[in-house]
Amino acid sequence: MKKLFPIVVLVLLVLAICSTAFAWAPRIDGKPDAFDPGSTRGYFIWHEDNGFHMWTTTKGFQHHFSGVIRTDGRFVDVHGRRLETDDWYRVGPERHEMKFDFTTAGGEDGVTFKIEGGDHINFDLFIDGHRINPEEIYVGGRGWHPERSDFTLYR
Repeated sequence: MKKLFPIVVLVLLVLAICSTAFAWAPRIDGKPDAFDPGSTRGYFIWHEDNGFHMWTTTKGFQHHFSGVIRTDGRFVDVHGRRLETDDWYRVGPERHEMKFDFTTAGGEDGVTFKIEGGDHINFDLFIDGHRINPEEIYVGGRGWHPERSDFTLYR
């Protein structure tokens, strides 16, 4: 039994290190505090146990949100959130790219998804046909803003 103990400890240590290595950066965890449908305009992006969320909302006025999300992994379990008839998202045939197009007016629209494999995800985000101001992109619980509207998140 004493010989088995070091092996068990080693296996547990390796599992702990591997699970951390495959986790997404902690700063993207949790819904942004600023997310309040109808009172803030922008993109809200975060990660939870059930995957990534990218939702949009506006201050009551209609805006057109569009863009492309890419990964070196694969998009899986992709679901729309409160999408209207003309809103859409499409995952490419190899599941490395997702294009989307939402019209949001006060409420919220979005997409929820998981990334299988890979170590990064890239967002290229637009509003009303122009690159969105990064101050209107909120990432993770603290709602940090990327430097540009085209940015990458890493594991």
